[in-house]
Amino acid sequence: MDRRKRKTQTTITDVFYQLLKRKSYEEISVSQICQVADINRGTFYLHFMDKDDLLEKSIAHEMQKLFNYCDRCEESSDLKKLEKTFEYIAAHRDHLRRLFLADKQGFFARFQINYLMEQMTDQPQLTSIFFAHGFVGLLEHYLVNDISEIEISQEIEKITHSLR
Repeated sequence: MDRRKRKTQTTITDVFYQLLKRKSYEEISVSQICQVADINRGTFYLHFMDKDDLLEKSIAHEMQKLFNYCDRCEESSDLKKLEKTFEYIAAHRDHLRRLFLADKQGFFARFQINYLMEQMTDQPQLTSIFFAHGFVGLLEHYLVNDISEIEISQEIEKITHSLR
């Protein structure tokens, strides 16, 4: 993608994030995004099919940043990797919470589950499914409720130890 297209997409996405800080997803229109981004609707539709496409691509971008962070984690134990994951999520909690709350299609969960399933290829399939869905449920609970990263890490550690 050329630099001009990338810059326009970044502008649209940044405006979308700004609007999500002030309004719910349902209250945001493509017209508002275009007005704040100082672009016309045609330009928006050159880059995104609709507002849901913008949301899905925004979630995909944020999840890829999380996955890249996790992939760089040099910790050997799964628990340490989990702690590092929650460190990243805690640092970006407000932003990820807004995207999660806007996501009525389940994009957020699907990206997480697919990534986790790819990471657990050495586990039986049902075990991988169980842990992936459980982790995503805990992550969603953490994002929506007022729980500290220390508290969620401790709870995950308790769960992990009880399953051994």
